[in-house]
Amino acid sequence: MGTKVSVKWDKQMYRDVEVDMSAPLELFKTQLWTLTGVSPDRQTLMIKGKKLRDDTGWGSVTLKPNTMVLMMGTTGELISEPADKIVFAEDLDQDDPDALNQLVVKRGLQNFGNLCYVNSTVQCLNQIDELQPVLDGLKSSSSENSQPVQLAKALSSLLTSLDPSIPAPASGKPLALFNVLKTINPVFAEQNQMGMNKQQDAEECWSLILSQLANALQNRGEEENPVDQMFGISMRETSTNQESTDEVITVTTKHRLLRCHIGNKTSHLFEGLKESLEEDIERNSEVLGRDATFKQTSKIEKLPGYLAVQMVRFRWKAAESVKAKILRSISFPFTLDVLDLCTEDLQAKLKVRRNEEIKKHDEAVAQAQSQSQVDAVEAETPEPKKPKDADETMDEASSAAAGASANNGEATAEKRVKIITSETGVYELVGVLTHQGRIAESGHYVSWCKDKDGSWWQFDDEKVYQRTEEDIRKLTGGGDWHMAYMLLYKARNSYD
Repeated sequence: MGTKVSVKWDKQMYRDVEVDMSAPLELFKTQLWTLTGVSPDRQTLMIKGKKLRDDTGWGSVTLKPNTMVLMMGTTGELISEPADKIVFAEDLDQDDPDALNQLVVKRGLQNFGNLCYVNSTVQCLNQIDELQPVLDGLKSSSSENSQPVQLAKALSSLLTSLDPSIPAPASGKPLALFNVLKTINPVFAEQNQMGMNKQQDAEECWSLILSQLANALQNRGEEENPVDQMFGISMRETSTNQESTDEVITVTTKHRLLRCHIGNKTSHLFEGLKESLEEDIERNSEVLGRDATFKQTSKIEKLPGYLAVQMVRFRWKAAESVKAKILRSISFPFTLDVLDLCTEDLQAKLKVRRNEEIKKHDEAVAQAQSQSQVDAVEAETPEPKKPKDADETMDEASSAAAGASANNGEATAEKRVKIITSETGVYELVGVLTHQGRIAESGHYVSWCKDKDGSWWQFDDEKVYQRTEEDIRKLTGGGDWHMAYMLLYKARNSYD
């Protein structure tokens, strides 16, 4: 047990804060960050007028129970509201289509009472370029009325309503989707004492939607289910008996997301992912004829086009019957390289493609440099443009006609959606789903999504704000601000 001290910060007093004097001072500062929101680099700590230094730690002071620690520092600037007032479509004349069309903005989703977990999930799923075309194909070709198909059709309609190029209300309504969700899983239909919908876990909503979509899209002529093409991860799990190391069990398992374990020393996403892929488990030993401890090591043997990652921030507290939140700050990269998490066979394939892309990139750079030199010379001695002769004109017309004919042929044939695959093991961050609050069943969920032009947008139910990369970097956690709960990465196969 450590020593319990009191911490005074501004007008606040925090009592019984436990200090582990064998740990670095940085750990204590992290505890205070969780309590106050003041990051360690902004903290100045003093005991009896003596400043605590990171290099000397606790060695320069003597701590007794209830020792007063004075902390100075400010929380710093969090994400602020936009300086310029945003005009929402709701404020315009709803009967005037010209007024509505003046705004080409991202669309939010209405919250009909604790549905932020649904709204944030849908906005992140809207980042999947191939999802809407796949659902459109199902919607037009299937007359089934099973619950999975109902959910797929409701999601398709909702995603369509988010397209700003299509005339629609300023914000979408998730009620049809929610009604199917609570029919499939009655937990989503639970209400509180006030008769309102109970808050639910966004990851559970995410996983339920994907599993139902996979059911709706199975047996439709595809070599692999489209949902598993987008999100499916194959893991090779090797379990070694710690009491009889000759007993090794290897199996392949299927998943649709990776989990980032958050331990006492975890500070970065990659660390948490590696920890999650190595664990001790209890299972039956055929050699010993009883349960034994096995060390399980997992490696990825197939990567998806889109990589979903859950920060395991909630842990069940039996005494309070709640899923309490781990507030520890976990940084995450905008570019994620998972090569080291893969099997040796997959690594070899990824490295081949990486070398090809690096070579292609280097050749393109060299060609561009060479072309710029040629352009510079030609710019000094420009030549008049020659008129096209009759043969050239006829050739171009024939090519255009052939192209038009080919396109018409495609329009009449059934189109198969091509889904991106990961060929290099490198991914780009395109979505963050955050949670603000202390327990999973309360607080607020928000999504932050990257547009194709590189801009970031915050979707807070029906409210939409444009954000910056710096705003996204502040979602690491450590206090009561929005913190990343789920991350969505898209495969990047080129080095352009």
